[in-house]
Amino acid sequence: MQKTIMNISDETLYKVLGAELKDCTVIDTKVQQAYEMIREKSRIKNNGANNNVTENKSAKTVKMKKDDTTCRQNGNTMWHRILITLGSMAAILCITCIFCVMNPVMAREIPFLGSIFGKIADVYTFGKLPEEGTVNLLVEEDTGAAYGDEIAVKNDLVSMDGGITISITEEYASNQAVYIGIKVENEQTFPEMVATIDKGQQFIKARTLEDYSFNPGQRKDRRYIEGKFVDDHTFIGSIRIDYDNLGWQTEEAGAAADIPESYTMELEITEIASTLKDVEVPEEFDISNEEFEQMTEEEQTAYFNSLPKAWYGIEYQSWHQAGTWHFTIPVNRTDENIRSIEVNQYNGAGVGVENIEISSMEMTVHTVMPDEAALCSVVFDADGRQIVNQNSSNAGFAMLTNGHDISTVSIYFCDMNTYFELEETNQGTDLAEEEVEKIAQYKVTVPITAIME
Repeated sequence: MQKTIMNISDETLYKVLGAELKDCTVIDTKVQQAYEMIREKSRIKNNGANNNVTENKSAKTVKMKKDDTTCRQNGNTMWHRILITLGSMAAILCITCIFCVMNPVMAREIPFLGSIFGKIADVYTFGKLPEEGTVNLLVEEDTGAAYGDEIAVKNDLVSMDGGITISITEEYASNQAVYIGIKVENEQTFPEMVATIDKGQQFIKARTLEDYSFNPGQRKDRRYIEGKFVDDHTFIGSIRIDYDNLGWQTEEAGAAADIPESYTMELEITEIASTLKDVEVPEEFDISNEEFEQMTEEEQTAYFNSLPKAWYGIEYQSWHQAGTWHFTIPVNRTDENIRSIEVNQYNGAGVGVENIEISSMEMTVHTVMPDEAALCSVVFDADGRQIVNQNSSNAGFAMLTNGHDISTVSIYFCDMNTYFELEETNQGTDLAEEEVEKIAQYKVTVPITAIME
């Protein structure tokens, strides 16, 4: 009977909260208390009913001789009472759980499942990150304690300033990039922000100061948190930090640093911004399309240069807020499928492939081309389907391998202008490998499966 009650509780909570729950002693205790209340009430009623049965046994014996219409009525009454009891149980459990959620102290002890990565998968450029490789950072590993503000603050993963609370919720680290799940909560109402046309994703731009334990030294950067606004006060998204991006910055310091299996990232966000959906253009900059089209090229350039700009774009088109949000983020590679394959195949001009890095979701082909070579690389899978470069609004590029057979990959090096002409001729449709091979100056084929075996 208790298991049935627990199932009712879980289903009710899912409908009310829109989230699944882990095992929680707080909820279990409250459910058990509610169950005991119901059972005690039923016991009192049953005792009273039993007394009545004893006192009126002879009367009931006479009644049992009546027609079966009375029996059906008694049966309906019995089921009616059972349904009322079950309804009362569900109501008590629902009220109990809602009380838990509304109570700030108890709410911290309710462990919600469903990561930000999963919730933004429908709009995220890189889709859904592997659950088995995602680390929930808002769990205290030594005790197994569930998500809560006290634990988060203790671990330096929640920071508040100026009515804005930013939380670092999870991370996934491969051999090519680290993805950081972020929630931004505003005490005030966020204005409505724009969304992209293709997937409907939205962005919060962040101005950052970053310091990595494997190469100490604070550096400035600008990151895009890609995701969506889930309500008027909450944005959820992910920052993707490509290791190639970190490599460029470490090389500036004199030597490229190897990215270790585990490291610590000190992240400080100093300003956040996003692009407004509805913009009121100041009168001095408000011109019609006809007026703009009648301008010369020099006048159009002068007009754009006159618009008030900041690091996040045109000022009057943006919402922004400065502050200090600091985090200490432990990063650990947990993807067991990561591989690094040395290729080292080049033509006489020094054009070729140095190595290929693979994880559960993406592949990075490290190519080598002389500075003066105006070439681009195009990659096809074993089925002759192009693996397209993706950009997560950061400096790094990666190719998503989901849905591709990468047992063998072919990398073609093409003249940039010739390749763009071919793309324009195909009007955005996928290019056939045969067409690219005709214009390629060099080709490298890598039998990945054979090398990994």
